[in-house]
Amino acid sequence: MVAGESGNPLEFKIGEEAWLDAKNVNLKTLSPKLTEQRLGPFKVIKKISDRAYQLKLPPTMCIHNVFYVGLLSKVKRDNKRAFKNRPPPVTVDGEEEYKVEGITDAKECNGKWFFQVKWKGYGSKENTWEPWENLKNAENFLKNTRKT
Repeated sequence: MVAGESGNPLEFKIGEEAWLDAKNVNLKTLSPKLTEQRLGPFKVIKKISDRAYQLKLPPTMCIHNVFYVGLLSKVKRDNKRAFKNRPPPVTVDGEEEYKVEGITDAKECNGKWFFQVKWKGYGSKENTWEPWENLKNAENFLKNTRKT
């Protein structure tokens, strides 16, 4: 059920997974267009009322864990389009952070270093070029990367 709609609200069972609409979650990202529209999936741990559910959020998400049912949607899994359960981003000071699995390449452009990052839990097609400033919490990987 979405706000403004009449009818029966969605129902979730305890232990079922649900997507959380990201529109009310304060995520500091570089581009709103590239920001995830849904977060999760997260497990439903308690039914508060017909219109509110408590979700099991990772400890890095410092937000209240009870949500209006209109912000939740069912997780649909099918064998033809099975998706990998990717690790959720770590939220530090309101900013999303993903875990670095490795640095696959490095280049210098106009005196600024960029690193091709392999993200933990994601395929190599999703590697991205990141400036050094974006990798301040991945110093272990940067120390092992040779600048040649």
